Amino acid sequence: MKRRTEKKLQIRKVYGKYAAGAVFLAGLLCLTGCGGRVQRYDSLDTAMGTVIRQSIYSGEDITAQVQEIIRSLEESELSWRLADTEIAKINAASGSGEAVLVSEKLYKDLTILLEVSQKSGGAFDFTVGPVVQLWNIDEWAAGEQVSGKQAAGEQVSGKQAAGEQAEAVIPDKEEIARALQYTGYEKVLLEDGGVTLLEGMSLDLGAVGKGLACDRIAALLEEKEVYGAVISVGGSILTYGKKPDGTPWQVGIINPENTSSMIGILSLEGQWCVSTSGDYERYVIVDGVKYHHILNPATGYPADSGIRSVTVFCKSGVLSDALSTACFVLGVEEGMELAKSYGAEVLFVDEEGMITMTDGMKDIFKETGEN
Repeated sequence: MKRRTEKKLQIRKVYGKYAAGAVFLAGLLCLTGCGGRVQRYDSLDTAMGTVIRQSIYSGEDITAQVQEIIRSLEESELSWRLADTEIAKINAASGSGEAVLVSEKLYKDLTILLEVSQKSGGAFDFTVGPVVQLWNIDEWAAGEQVSGKQAAGEQVSGKQAAGEQAEAVIPDKEEIARALQYTGYEKVLLEDGGVTLLEGMSLDLGAVGKGLACDRIAALLEEKEVYGAVISVGGSILTYGKKPDGTPWQVGIINPENTSSMIGILSLEGQWCVSTSGDYERYVIVDGVKYHHILNPATGYPADSGIRSVTVFCKSGVLSDALSTACFVLGVEEGMELAKSYGAEVLFVDEEGMITMTDGMKDIFKETGEN
């Protein structure tokens, strides 16, 4: 794939008031004539609070192994709610002055995330846990809190889930200010395979969990007899290898104003990770104000950069996830520079429905014309 990153090109197209999200296009992946021992194995399941879709062309059915990787990642490494996970142990030891040794894989991922935090000036910050918990965003995503007028939900397969009736409580400025005292990526010490946090701090990898899953899945596919695969973990999608008919993998970009439609399709060849961050995914409306789940670590409030959606693709799942979040907070100009520094391609949709994308994204993006 030809990728031009030297020239800073911004291509703008107006589609109306659109935002974007990545979606698995199962209908475009139905192939025939695989030949040999290669067969197509499909799976639809849930994990990490989202939908997992798999289409794998392989000599054996490994869909259950993929599902187990995702489950294990959440239950042994990432969840801050489960006492025995690595992240929970790190958080429990905050303020003790003792480093918590973690697995080599997680330590490498945390090192990458610390670098993204630094290079983005804190637009991505994996220490924002105290503020995330204050806002209770996970409960919004589960549909358990509403404003009394409109249910908060998570975009799943183009449908918004309504929740039980309960009052959403928006934190006040004093509460947010207190929570922000216990955040700050620069306070995290990563050294010799261990992680040390100051008292009251906590790590939250919810923003990158699905990208991390894509990376772990890609490692499994490397070990197995896999010809090609496309796997979606919520808003993060992994393409791998080749389709038996030689055509590119197809990943659609959702229009969140009408989530049954798309603004365009990405055509990808080989191994890539695509991640999207959008204000339509998880949110609540209180007194006519929309509060979404993508927080600005500097303010403790939902990011207000004029962006509705950011889609990033690159080789790394954890990077694509972290960069999509950081670019959403930064906005177009600074976000483009950050993505460029990692050799990643990015597509922004702003509040006016304007789309801005890098050269490399333009090479693989095709407008669908849907509304």
